[in-house]
This record gives sequence, structure tokens and C-alpha cells, in this order.
Amino acid sequence: MNEENTLEQPQETLGQALKKHRENAGVSLEQLAGALKLSVLQLQRLENDEHELLGPATFVKGYIKSYCRELKIDSQAMLALLPEQIEPAKKSKMQSFSRRTEKEAHDSRLMLFSYFILAVIIGSSVFWWWQNSAPAIEEPIKTIQPNQLETSELSSSVQEPPVGQEHTESAAPISTDLAVAESEPASATTPPVTPEQASSSDPEQSTIVMHFNEDSWVEIHDGNGDRVAFGVKKAGYVMTVTGPQPFNVVLGKHQMVDITFEGQPVDTSHFAKNRLAKFTLPLSE
Repeated sequence: MNEENTLEQPQETLGQALKKHRENAGVSLEQLAGALKLSVLQLQRLENDEHELLGPATFVKGYIKSYCRELKIDSQAMLALLPEQIEPAKKSKMQSFSRRTEKEAHDSRLMLFSYFILAVIIGSSVFWWWQNSAPAIEEPIKTIQPNQLETSELSSSVQEPPVGQEHTESAAPISTDLAVAESEPASATTPPVTPEQASSSDPEQSTIVMHFNEDSWVEIHDGNGDRVAFGVKKAGYVMTVTGPQPFNVVLGKHQMVDITFEGQPVDTSHFAKNRLAKFTLPLSE
């Protein structure tokens, strides 16, 4: 009779055994969950023998070992109570993972396309800026190169006399200098107009004489705002400019040019080298 009662008595499950040990230790589910870094729901499923909701058998065994280690229980005895677990159906999980992978791939393609559009916009903006700024950079270079145009411009601008005044004496030497500069720029021999000659012809006119020791670029405007000299002058060229003062001068390689104004030498040593010298004659003190 006692044997029959023993056989009829149900065997204690794994979850019941774990719960019994936990209650005997006086530990709540919340305390145990915090110590094991698990959720209360996971521990409840473990104590209710809902192993299929906890994932693969490897995870369930790991939860049981951590549970036993925290409560100082023999983990081997508890694992012996673990029935052969039926792996949960993976079809739905695989489908959800597939959908997530597909969504991530779609997001990646969208991000790459956005980067491509952004790169095209930036590239177009840079090209547009470069195209619009290129002519402004090339323009000064083009205006400096032609030497024949500077000769005609210089002769026409310098030889025009003021209204109501005759200016023949100063115009003749300048045209002679230009002719010599075109034919033999390195050995110009025409004597410059002296300040005494310029002052005798017109007291309101002033004279600048420049001797170029090296090729140098020059631009001069007289007191009326007329451009009386412009372009690149060859080494050895002597240029004489006459007109109303003050003269606005822009000169390259100023250290290689000897300048006299009204017969007096002009000191340009205080200007920075390798830069255009911009000054007004007569020099302001």
C-alpha cells in the first residue's frame, strides 16, 4: 500500500525545486533578477517550467547554472531534472530576422543614395564657383602680356595736349622713345626730356623719368586721371612721362627701376620687395 502511494506521488519538477530553494533562502524574484542580470519574467518562466519561452536549451542551462550558483545549489542535481527540451519553432524568428535584415539593407541603400546626391550637389557647387572665378584670375595676366598695345596706348595718351595749350616739345621725345623701344629695347639711346625743358614749355606740367634695369611692369595715371603709361618695359628702356601732377604709380620690381621726378631722385627702398609698389608722385612726407 505504501509503495502504491509512493508511485502515485508526482515527481518534483525543475521549476518547483528552484522556487523551493529560493523561498527557503528568503530571496525575492526581484532581488534574484537584479543579481543575475535577468528579468523577473525570465525567472518566472524558469520556475513555471516554461522552458520553450526562454530560447534554446543552451540558454536555459545557462540560466539554471546562474540560478544555482547565486543560491549555492548543486547545479548538476537541478540539471538532472531538466526534461528534454523541444526547441521552439524557428520559422517565425527567422522570418522576423529576415525582415529586419531586409529593412537594414533598404536603409543602407537609401543612405548611400543620399550620400551620392549630396556629393553631386557639392561637386556642382565647387565646379560652378571655379568656373566663375577663373576669368577673374586670368584677366590681369592677359592685359599684361601684349607689348604692342601698350606702345600705342602710351603714345596716344601722352601726346594729347591739354585743351587750349600747345605741347609739342614734350610729345616729340616720348614718341621717339617708343619707336626706339620697339626696335631696340635693350639699347635705347634717345635722351630723356629734362625737367628744365618741360617747365619751360608748360609750368603746370611735371616730368617723371624711369630707367628700367630689368623687365618691369608699370602703370601711371596723371593728375587728370588719364593713364599715361601702361605695360611691361624691357631692361635698358628709359621712359619719360610728362603731365599734371600728382601721378599715381603702380610699379613692379621697383628696386630695379631708377626714378627721377622733376630732376630729383625718388627713393623706393622702403617699399616691400617682390610686391607691387603703389605710390604717388610727388611723394607725401
